[in-house]
Amino acid sequence: MLTNYIKIAFRNLKKNKFFSLLNILGLSIGLAISLLLLAYTKYEMSYDSMFPNQADIYRMYMKTTPTYNSENWINIPNIVGSQVEENVPGVLKSTRWIKHDFGANASMKIGNETFLENRLYLADSSFFSMFHVEFVEGNPNTVFKEKKSIVISESRKKKLFPDGNAINQLIAINQQDTLRVTGVYKDFASNSTLDAEMIYNIMDNWMGKNLSWGNASFETYVQVKPGADMAQMEKNATALIDKNIPKDEQYYTNFYFQPLSQVHLYSSDFRSGYTSRVGNIKTIHTLLGLSALILLIASINYMNLATARTSKNAKEVGVNKVLGARKSQITLRFYTETALVTFLSFVIGFVLAIVLVPFFKSITGAEFSLSNLFNLEFILWSIVLWLMITVLAGSFPSLYMSRINSLILMNKSVLKNSTVELAKKGLVIFQFIISSVLIISVSVMLYQMNFVKKKNLGYNPQEVISVPIKSINSMEKMQSIMGLVNQLPGTLSSTPVQSMPGENESGKTTYREVGDKTGLSTTTSSTFGPITKTLGLTLLAGQDLPANLSKTDTNTYVLINEVVLKFLGYTDPQEAIGKKILTEMNHQSIIRGVVEDFNFLSLKESIGGYSYYTMNGPPESVRNLLIRFNTTDLPGYLQKLEVLFKRELPDAAYDFTFVDSHVQSLYSSENRSSQIIMIFSFLTIFIACLGLIGLAGFTTEQRSKEIGVRKVLGANVFNITGLLSGSFLKLVCIAFLIAAPIAWYIMNAWLAEFTYRVQIPWWSFALAAAISILITALAVGYQTIKAALANPVNSLRDE
Repeated sequence: MLTNYIKIAFRNLKKNKFFSLLNILGLSIGLAISLLLLAYTKYEMSYDSMFPNQADIYRMYMKTTPTYNSENWINIPNIVGSQVEENVPGVLKSTRWIKHDFGANASMKIGNETFLENRLYLADSSFFSMFHVEFVEGNPNTVFKEKKSIVISESRKKKLFPDGNAINQLIAINQQDTLRVTGVYKDFASNSTLDAEMIYNIMDNWMGKNLSWGNASFETYVQVKPGADMAQMEKNATALIDKNIPKDEQYYTNFYFQPLSQVHLYSSDFRSGYTSRVGNIKTIHTLLGLSALILLIASINYMNLATARTSKNAKEVGVNKVLGARKSQITLRFYTETALVTFLSFVIGFVLAIVLVPFFKSITGAEFSLSNLFNLEFILWSIVLWLMITVLAGSFPSLYMSRINSLILMNKSVLKNSTVELAKKGLVIFQFIISSVLIISVSVMLYQMNFVKKKNLGYNPQEVISVPIKSINSMEKMQSIMGLVNQLPGTLSSTPVQSMPGENESGKTTYREVGDKTGLSTTTSSTFGPITKTLGLTLLAGQDLPANLSKTDTNTYVLINEVVLKFLGYTDPQEAIGKKILTEMNHQSIIRGVVEDFNFLSLKESIGGYSYYTMNGPPESVRNLLIRFNTTDLPGYLQKLEVLFKRELPDAAYDFTFVDSHVQSLYSSENRSSQIIMIFSFLTIFIACLGLIGLAGFTTEQRSKEIGVRKVLGANVFNITGLLSGSFLKLVCIAFLIAAPIAWYIMNAWLAEFTYRVQIPWWSFALAAAISILITALAVGYQTIKAALANPVNSLRDE
């Protein structure tokens, strides 16, 4: 019997080639997209699962006080790990984890070769046993036994030591430290939060030795006993704050333990962190929802076209019922046809997904490969998905046709006004609700991201480059290089700074006066020279920071923004110039100038306090030279700059970054999400169009005799086209009225994440309506015009 049903299914596919093609094409595209999205979400959710102790490893984080905006900080003081290990029952071991120089690029030298490394980390020796790091050379228990030791990844070994010999080789860092290679470890997996290419002992650096409850710059991981009471452990860890820090000096209130399994996807709203691999559970939910919508629309297409064919199949099914066919047999027959179509679609979709993997990687930025599609678990889930789609897509036509009375099946006039018609209309409306919501959402997303790109940030990042200068070890050499840079044709100004805005600045507290316990959380950056000119800051009062200080000058000179000015109680910027304030850098801090507020972080965050400062012996050294230029020959200018730095600093690696590129990188996640949603939304709308084309074709075919009669009675092409298109346009209008408030609610929630945002524009709704009507007109128009131009004799010859 099943064999006969398969034969019937193949016969129906051949009989209705055009509509079968639409069904298979729509389902194939939908399945290809969904398979890629599902494989990607599975990959994202598998992060850190390769570590044997994953269930017992936690990353600590802390909650700051209201002064520091009650944020969750990933980075905590370097003393916390050892303290919880000693004082919190259940903690087996801990390790600190921090990027070299708080995340700045390190200038490395091996022999005569120089290069920049951005994945150089410091860790405790317990790190290797906690994460079961697998070594191909060296012993994880002894690699840090000798001072000044470093271990490197297998890929770095192949790159830096192509001859294969890495052990005992020397690596110089920033012309300051020389470390010996004592081990080579297997690369961390691409779905690991840990992304280090080189690791050296934190105890060889002040970061590991100078313990403090103040400097919150260190990630800390702990391994606990299986089944430990984490709520009680958090209470015990938090109790250490009151035990070790006076109340009036506390700027954080609680310690928490985040499971390693949640670190990747549930940390996007946390502040700080050094990994380059940060996911977002909201993005995963969005992609899963989009995947479900795509499959739903593809399935609706099938249901629509299948139910539209009921008038053709009705008599055949009716005869089968009269001859004794049971309800279950009718149901099985329709499900067999559905299973065949979905299987063919699945095969084509899987091949299409394989072809699209490189494109998918380019738009998601994921370390994604074909292996993600070919592992056994994913194939099993794909089979389950095929069965689910078969059940969903075949549900309405099979169940409806099996239950309806055989006499009704023989009566076309009854069928035309039956549940089938209502179902078709309902499914079309649902499709266009989804399409309209997606069109409005994408237009609002693009409008907001365009606003982000064009908004005046309060400074001008255009035509400014940043060059790492950490390897410069003397002020004299710094001044000499700056002088040479300023002499280059095209250079307008140059200023050494701790970091670019929003990159690796420090967090300090500004107080109104000595004894004041209520301070302002202030982002600070060490610098000297014309910072306002170089960054294009607007100076409201005072002057730029001094380029030189006498060696006996003990003052700290600060350039504050309006947020700090208001906190200090000044209404007139000029009034603040020359006044002394209390900062963590120095009790003798003098306000040198006041600048207009500028967005040093992304526009998702409000502007906080900011201070540039200059002093002798600053707590943070300058790491970058910002250079403002104006030239018509950019490649030539950059080449001269490179020649200059390589000549003056032959032992240091040279690189540069455009500051405006750094600003755009602050929105990389949002740009990527909007791009993914835009592309897949258009594909979703395309799938919906395929169904509409097919449905229009069936409608015109069913009404061919009516069209013939109308033409004989004098109706023209315009009349007939309007008649057939009007019913579809009504459904589109109903769908838009339902979709508009849904889209408004969703986009309001998305825009709420931005402190600086646009209002949802009216034209996004008009655009959605116009596109929906245009799509309907194009999809339905061809079929209706074709029917209207047909010779009425062909449709009426049987009458």
